[in-house]
Formats: sequence, structure tokens, C-alpha cells
Amino acid sequence: MSTQRHSDIKPRSRDVTDGLEKTAARGMLRAVGMGDDDWGKSQIGVASSWNEITPCNLSLERLAVAVKDGVHAAGGYPLEFGTISVSDGISMGHEGMHFSLVSREVIADSVETVMQAERLDGSVLLAGCDKSLPGMLMAAARLDLASVFLYAGSTLPGIAKLSDGTEKQVTIIDAFEAVGACSRGLMSSADVDAIERVMCPVEGACGGMYTANTMASAAEALGMSLPGSAAPPATDRRRDGFARRSGEAVVELLRRGITASDILTKEAFENAIAVVMAFGGSTNAVLHLLAIANEIGIELTLADFARVGNQVPHLADVKPFGAHVMTDVDRIGGVPVVMKALLDAGLLHGDCLTVTGRTMAENLAQIAPPDPDGKVLRALSSPIHPTGGITILHGSLAPEGAVVKSAGFDSHIFEGTARVFDGERAAMDALEDGTITAGDVVVIRYEGPKGGPG
Repeated sequence: MSTQRHSDIKPRSRDVTDGLEKTAARGMLRAVGMGDDDWGKSQIGVASSWNEITPCNLSLERLAVAVKDGVHAAGGYPLEFGTISVSDGISMGHEGMHFSLVSREVIADSVETVMQAERLDGSVLLAGCDKSLPGMLMAAARLDLASVFLYAGSTLPGIAKLSDGTEKQVTIIDAFEAVGACSRGLMSSADVDAIERVMCPVEGACGGMYTANTMASAAEALGMSLPGSAAPPATDRRRDGFARRSGEAVVELLRRGITASDILTKEAFENAIAVVMAFGGSTNAVLHLLAIANEIGIELTLADFARVGNQVPHLADVKPFGAHVMTDVDRIGGVPVVMKALLDAGLLHGDCLTVTGRTMAENLAQIAPPDPDGKVLRALSSPIHPTGGITILHGSLAPEGAVVKSAGFDSHIFEGTARVFDGERAAMDALEDGTITAGDVVVIRYEGPKGGPG
């Protein structure tokens, strides 16, 4: 049932707008555009990871404008501020990757710092690249204010014209695989160049079900972003509509007194896990959902991922292991298609509250998404795999647990020669030297959440 309670629309910003002693603070706020008619309005932080370093975030400059329009229209006052973002696609393969996961914490810390220091009442959090999505959601959980998350959207697939006269749809994974193929003499440098030039034809995050699209889908399943907002591409003007409605939604959340802790329940995290499992999403979702849950005080463990994964089938034929990309998911109805299928099967908690102020089930009833198309998204009666696309393992190598993206293979046992490397660079050197052969199992040590940052 939707929540109808009402609350103070300025629970924090009165600290900087009310009373004689706040004269200097009001004077500074006048200099950024506020006036006498604005002191009674909610002050909404619009936190954006926009930058020019990576295409993942380029749409956020445009979307932030639409968010602010929505906040104004709903009777609030938006104040935009920025934070950092690191591009994994550019950072991988060298020392820079040691800063990737660290950036998640920096983003959460920086958003918390501004929101707390400036006493902003609520937030709309905009992100587009891998670690910026969980960083923003961690900040929302930590602050426990009225908050809405908005994704930048993914890029479109590129079309590479290869030297044999064929055309191939490509994403960033094809560029990575081209490096290995060229090193082994299986692909010409001309074809590698052709892929490089078209793999990211427009702004937006990497197009497959990699970390960004996985976490955007998880955010929608958590109830922290508007229903249907994860799948449209970055360049699609539907995103501007979602942005404006996100600005309106956060003001309404304030009016109703709904904060992140009302939405981020244990059941909401189980919903997110279920959607990730059905999509065969990134294993990074395990790392990030655990961190978000920790911020809000929810006890979430690997056992929860294993339990949900054993119940939810793998339905999505998407890259990196499948044939399709996020624009294909959008074309057949987006994340709500998967959520409705899971809800109908009793695999989703429909009574979880969302940023619309309505429950997950109410949102899906209003959208009325179509059934899975059978190609991009399979029906539950004919899944790609009977269990989820991520598997939790335990054994002598990982007594506390290991995470495997089982969406990419059908075998339960793989045997091969272990090739152990101390660091990513050593593995890359071996690849370039041609000393890694088919059937080898590549093991890279000291690059995890503890070893990688150093």
C-alpha cells in the first residue's frame, strides 16, 4: 500500500534560512539566485558525477537541468553540485585501476559532506559510470533523507565494418576481446581499429549488462529510481522526462516524510538480487549491494545471494555472454518486463515501497509491461539457466565464499592449468607474449577490493 503520511518539507534547511543569526547564510544564498519567496521551500541537492573524461557521464549535464526544472515545478529549490567519477574502461590494465573502487567511497563521502554541511533537505543523485552508481546509492543510504537516483543511460551499439566485408555489432567487450585476438594473430590490426572507432558511437555507459547497467537495473528494483528509467539510452529524450519527474518525486517524498530507510528494506535488496540474477548481471553487484546494505544497517550476506539465486532463473540473453544489449532490453519493455515476470511467479516482494510513494506492485500494475519476448528476455518456463546468472561458491580456495558469473557457461566443472599472476600487469604481459594458451585458467592475485587499492 502506498504511503500517505505528511511531514516537514524543510527538515534541515531551516538551519541556514531561518532567524536573525542566519543573515549571512541567506545573503550568500541570495548570490546564487535565491530570494524572499524561496526561504520556505525545500532545498534539494542535485548531485551529479558529470565530467568530460568518459562518455558514461556526458548526458548528466543535460539531465541535471531537467531534474532542476522538476524540483522547481514541484515547489522545491534545487542546488546542483558535482562529484568525481572514474572510468573503468579507461582505467583498466594499468595503475589507474587501483583507484576505481576507492572512487566509490570518495563519491559517497563527498555527497554526504555537501548534503550535511549545507543542510540540504533531500537529493536527486545522478550517475553514469560503474562505481558512481553504487557510490550515490551508498550516500543515499547513509544520509537517510528523501532521495531519488537517476541513471545517465547507456550508449548505443556500434557497427564495425570488418576487412572481410562483414558488419558486426560491437560494444566495449569486443574491443577487449580484439586485443587478445590480435595478439594471437586471429584478428588484423585493421579490424581492431575498426572496432575501436565505433564501439562507443554516442554518449552513455557501456551497452551490455556490465556493472553500470546492472546497478541501474538494481536501483530500479530497489525502488530508488523511477520505474522504467534504467533501460532507455543516454541520448533518448525519454530520459529528460524521467529526470524532470525525479525532481518532482523527491519533493513529494519530502511532503510524505519518506526517506531511504523506508525504501531500502531487506526485501528491497532481495528484489534487487532477484533482478540481477535474472539478467545475469555483473558480479560487481554483489560487492556493491553489500556495501549499500551496510550503509543503511541491513544485514545482507553472500548466503542471501545464494538463496535468491537458487530460486530465480537466468532469463536475459545479454552481453557480455549473450547476444543483446541494453537498448534491446529497452525495446521490449525494459526492466519492468523482468520485474513483472518475477512478481507473477512469486519471486519478488510486491509490497516494497518505492520513490513514487507507491509499492513495487502498484508501479508495475500502472505500467502494465508486456510479457518477455522470448529472445532478449526468456519466459520463466524456458529460461537460459534454471538458476540465477551469479553463483556463490565455497571451497578450499575461498573458504569465505567466491562469486562466479555462471551466466556465461553451462558446464559445472572446468579443468585446466592454473596460470597464476601477481597483479593485472603480469597477466597482460603474458597475454601479449602469447604464453597463455587455450584451456588455461588465469588467476590474478592481489587485485581484489583489499589488494587492488593497495
